[in-house]
Amino acid sequence: MSTIKEVASVAGCSTATVSRALATPEKVSEATRARVARAIAQVGYTPNGAARSLRRRESKTIVTLLPDISNPFFSEIINGIEEVAHQAGYQILIGDCERDPGRAEAYFDLLPANQADGVLLLTADVPRTLVESACRQARFPLVMACEFFSDIDLPTVTVDNYRAACQAIDYLISLGHRYIATISGPANNPICLERERGYRDTLTAHDLLNTARTQAGDFGVHSGYAQGLELLTPSRHRPTAIFCHSDEMAIGVLKAARQLGLAIPKDLSIVGFDNIRLSEYCDPELTTISQPRPDIGQKAMQLLLGLIRDEPVERQQVLETRLIVRQSTARPGVI
Repeated sequence: MSTIKEVASVAGCSTATVSRALATPEKVSEATRARVARAIAQVGYTPNGAARSLRRRESKTIVTLLPDISNPFFSEIINGIEEVAHQAGYQILIGDCERDPGRAEAYFDLLPANQADGVLLLTADVPRTLVESACRQARFPLVMACEFFSDIDLPTVTVDNYRAACQAIDYLISLGHRYIATISGPANNPICLERERGYRDTLTAHDLLNTARTQAGDFGVHSGYAQGLELLTPSRHRPTAIFCHSDEMAIGVLKAARQLGLAIPKDLSIVGFDNIRLSEYCDPELTTISQPRPDIGQKAMQLLLGLIRDEPVERQQVLETRLIVRQSTARPGVI
């Protein structure tokens, strides 16, 4: 029986190139594909998918871990992951960590048991020991998306959270706002730290840091409502604008403002983050930072497939965000 090494020898290329020509032909030039095809015909090689899977102990399953499956932010990311996974013959197992670090351990245990070929991690709320152990073992591919660890070198797909926050605060200042508060996500989350840094650096650049006020939420609508009440109840030094680290929290602030009799955007401008579908349909429509969620999912899955196939990959991918201006922001006192 002929082997892939014989095919590579006749085709004048590496066995990795032959594997790519068979598994992902779109990543190989037409000339190389033709050379490999001629070599396969010449040596009589028959790719055996079942045998290859058995030899590499592939499960064709990818574990995707989320911090909160009820958060609509993740739906389009999952769609992007599923699209690429389906085309490559993989299935997705979704695990909801519910922001409980202990729940991730059971899913990581699938890797050494050969019940999964890799992990897409969409949350940093997992035990560091699990992540560091996976990093030390090359046969357990792991990719992070959206969130990241600031001190662990992991292949990551994310956005420039710092620049996005700077853009949001610059915009509010350009409207004339001078008392801008922010409601962050979990205090120690790296993406929240970057957004907080962008918020404070931009205020500093405009000599407004002394007006800064930060309340810590958890990305959810309930915390946005609670922290919004906290920020808006005092009549003195009440902010004229609030920058929220998620659209859900921004929608919670909308409810708090209405409850207190404040008009949006005359009395309060609100900016969210994520551009979930609901942000365009709440009243008023929400100004927000848009993350390219389908692209995040697609690129994260492509990156993981590259690791599984031992291909060269771009380990750190930072995607662009956009400020979407809608009805929840205006100059102070202007409808």
